[in-house]
Amino acid sequence: MAAVMPAVTFHAAFHAGALKPLHRDHLPSEPKGYRDLKGHIFERQFREAMQVEMEAVQRHGTWRPVSRPTAHGKVLPLTWVFKYKLNKQGLVTKFKARICVRGDLQFWNDEDTYAATLAARSFRLLMALTAKFDLETRQLDAVNAFTNSPLDEEIYVDWPPGYKNASNSRECLRLHKALYGLRRSPLLWYRSISSALLRLGLQAVPEEACTFKNDWLIVFFYVDDIVLLYRRKDAERTEAFIAGIKALYEMNDLGELQWFLGIRILRNRATQRLWLCQDSYIEKIASTYQLPAGHKAPATPLPQETLVKYDKEASHESIHLFQQKVGSMQYAAVITRPDIACPASKLAEFLTNPSSKHHAAADQCLQYLNSTRSYALQFNGSPDGPEDLLVATDAAFADTPDRKSSQGFLVKLFGAPILWKAGKQATVTTSTTEAELLSLSAGASELYSLKRLFQGLEFDLGRPVTTILCDNQQTIRLVTSEIPQLTTRLKHVDIRQHWLRQEVQAKRLAIEYLPSSEMPADGLTKALSVQKFRIFVQQLGLVDIKDLLKDCE
Repeated sequence: MAAVMPAVTFHAAFHAGALKPLHRDHLPSEPKGYRDLKGHIFERQFREAMQVEMEAVQRHGTWRPVSRPTAHGKVLPLTWVFKYKLNKQGLVTKFKARICVRGDLQFWNDEDTYAATLAARSFRLLMALTAKFDLETRQLDAVNAFTNSPLDEEIYVDWPPGYKNASNSRECLRLHKALYGLRRSPLLWYRSISSALLRLGLQAVPEEACTFKNDWLIVFFYVDDIVLLYRRKDAERTEAFIAGIKALYEMNDLGELQWFLGIRILRNRATQRLWLCQDSYIEKIASTYQLPAGHKAPATPLPQETLVKYDKEASHESIHLFQQKVGSMQYAAVITRPDIACPASKLAEFLTNPSSKHHAAADQCLQYLNSTRSYALQFNGSPDGPEDLLVATDAAFADTPDRKSSQGFLVKLFGAPILWKAGKQATVTTSTTEAELLSLSAGASELYSLKRLFQGLEFDLGRPVTTILCDNQQTIRLVTSEIPQLTTRLKHVDIRQHWLRQEVQAKRLAIEYLPSSEMPADGLTKALSVQKFRIFVQQLGLVDIKDLLKDCE
């Protein structure tokens, strides 16, 4: 429609509401910068968004004009970033403009720039607890978050494109607050919001730098997205807390948590079920790579044949496209889709030189993902729900071209995974037993870190001993028998795994056998047949919520 309708007519119709908002599939590309804005079909809307951004930046006292000769060092340029704001159906609802610093042109120094961000495992754990204990949720959004953070260094920038000071071309701007694009902005904002939460009576949770709590409230955040969890009886105290944080920062109150970093959150509080789904994100990447419509969806994300190295040299275009495909699926693989964790890991081995077969395998994974985009992690907190905690590890011996073994690790809580990993072991092992032992050791290390997070959140499963499931009896004997009978080939791993034996002997950890046919971590190490893969998806706790999503439309 936009291609045949005159721009002026289209603008007027869109703004007047005569046309339905456009779906992302029919939107023109966003302007890549200020120069591309002129003549864009939505130029007026983006210019209005620029004015809103400028007013917010000035309201926060972000900069002041200074004479250019007094500016020591490089004067950094500013650039505009334009984005469409889409709703859950992929329809445009807002036009956004963000003023950013070309931080890539900053001088390097030894100042710290690392800013912690919320771990995916922590988010899933908090959602599992929300389902189990029927917690209330509230989401806040910090307006121009970085501009709340005073700068601790001297930085000068040029005027924003479109807002040059024509009366005095020798002026530039000295920043007093952080802006998006500066290398230290995320760290400064993290320090600011963390200090504010401490002043408001919360304490930091060990093992998770972006989570704070007191006796009745949990707060976690990812940059400017802030979420509060609390019991219904503490609603009044929570309102007072929100008033306190709004006194410090300009905040949008988004109400009950429904979206977080592109993850859809659905709940049935009567049954204490909560679902995490990335259907909208998956639909977006399917549109990006123009997956064929009506194409028969693959039953599994990877072909059965083993992928091997390409013996020729791929073009730069092929490499870039392949890296984009794998990067796109990786976000789903680490957030809500453990069923493609192994395929994404296997494909990542060929990022630097993909062949046409690697591209075909990546396309199969993306097509599978698109056809199952309504799959969601289902947490069931009801008293008659699934087992509270399940931990499993697995390995596939010497299954890669360099003869290293694949390994997988899975932790489920209240019916759905909160932590999983699929990857290749760092060293070559000499037997299946040793490969399983390395996987078990790596899994136990991850489990102990997770248990410390449990303690920080004061979440107690009431179990002094945690059990890990393993499908190799020889490996279990090595760590559980009082005097392990090591063969000559396995003597070299005894000291390395001694701590694991120590934990088992001290009865802080237990290792139990589970047949491979029942092992829920099996699909994290290898490509499975169609029948076995379907069982694997069920074991993971992934469910199809297509009917629930229809109610959201």
